[in-house]
Amino acid sequence: MYKWLQMSELDRELAYNPKKAVSDHEKFQNLATKNASSFRRKTRNKFLDICYGKGLKQKLDIFIPNNPINCPVQVYFHGGYWVSRDKSDHSHLAKPPITNKIMHVSVNYDLCPDVSLDRIVEEAIESIEWIYNNISLYGGDKNNINLIGHSAGAHLVAMALTKNFHTSSTFINSAALISGIYRPEITMYLSVNEKIRLSKNIAQVTNVFNYHLSTKTKILVIVGEHEPKEWRELSIEYVDWLKKNNVKTKLFIAKGLNHFTIVKSLADPESILSNKLINLANR
Repeated sequence: MYKWLQMSELDRELAYNPKKAVSDHEKFQNLATKNASSFRRKTRNKFLDICYGKGLKQKLDIFIPNNPINCPVQVYFHGGYWVSRDKSDHSHLAKPPITNKIMHVSVNYDLCPDVSLDRIVEEAIESIEWIYNNISLYGGDKNNINLIGHSAGAHLVAMALTKNFHTSSTFINSAALISGIYRPEITMYLSVNEKIRLSKNIAQVTNVFNYHLSTKTKILVIVGEHEPKEWRELSIEYVDWLKKNNVKTKLFIAKGLNHFTIVKSLADPESILSNKLINLANR
């Protein structure tokens, strides 16, 4: 029996609902939105709200370093348990890459309950295909695309790595999955499912472990030291699964960070985390 089924409702919320686990999460999210807005306003080399599909939120932002010539491309999928947050809350995460000659793409996708989770996965894949087909027009290297996802975004990246793309999957140079949830069925037992509205069928369709890895690239799995033990175990389980699939991967425990401060660290050009992502892109 799965661990979360044996827990009390309160303990399950504290273990698997990051907003319940971090009481002052709003402070960090509000600061992120403020910093993102300031960065977007001050940054000149940008293209905002580019459509990559027919969904209302199927748009992305591209932040470009000076004099881009075949730059590595970093693609970021935000978290929010598939029900909240926006690319506009994370624009400032582009600062470390663009100062290191790496293009940064921030992806939006439609949210539950407006669409179902399986559709969100399809949108994430559509965004990657669009980037591959179009990023060279902006000075990016379509054969050096580096996927990054936080929380629910990490799940979307994990699902994308199981996809057989129409083009060669070798264009995905690396993937960084940060504080991810890889078994969506857990949410069926949480209060957040009032918005996600996840069914048993869609939970299985979007369960990473029900697939084979199609893209065996460099994969870095990151989780915060100060996240609940049960949440950290989700990343450990994913790493073990990758190793069984003969994928070279590393698990990095981010010292002193929780589910929300880890995002703040990603925006800091001097942080260990942002530099790890830069090193992944610079193959």
